[in-house]
Amino acid sequence: MKVILYITIVAIALSLTVIVATWWWLHRPQHHLTWHQVNAMIAHHFPEVPQISVADLDTWFHDSHRKPPLLIDVRSRAEYAVSHLHNARWIDTLEHVSKAMAGVSHTESIVTYCSVGYRSSAYAQRLLRDGFTNVRDLKGSIFEWGNGGLPVYRHDRVVHHVHPYNRYWGLLLKRSLWAFSPAPTAETP
Repeated sequence: MKVILYITIVAIALSLTVIVATWWWLHRPQHHLTWHQVNAMIAHHFPEVPQISVADLDTWFHDSHRKPPLLIDVRSRAEYAVSHLHNARWIDTLEHVSKAMAGVSHTESIVTYCSVGYRSSAYAQRLLRDGFTNVRDLKGSIFEWGNGGLPVYRHDRVVHHVHPYNRYWGLLLKRSLWAFSPAPTAETP
């Protein structure tokens, strides 16, 4: 009788342990992506790529005594279609750098950007290795730019949307800015 009671108590304890563990697993805090993690990862993988902050780039754009940099958007064509920085040039990153950058001086001031800075840091590294000497990556890229309330454009018009890349990386972008495709405009039937 004592053995049956002991087995019953152990079975109940194990069942409760499984129930509590399952509840915890289903209700545990999910991993939240942070800018600190992203910036540390980019710095680790691309230590030789200089970064420029969103604030410093914005100041540069408003300095009439400095020629603005060539902005290179390395996101997908679909991301670029939703919005981009003013006068940014979309680059097909699968093209060889010499073809994509044909006609650009190797001393030209260039700022690359993407969604958060990883793809653009990789492209900035390619530019540096191909002999471009004045290249920086935009730290936080278009997500930080948009999060800061700075203007993004589509067809030379200010819009209020940014492609979030996907739902995971989009956690770093204000939800109110999310758009996976361009919003219809007055010219769109």
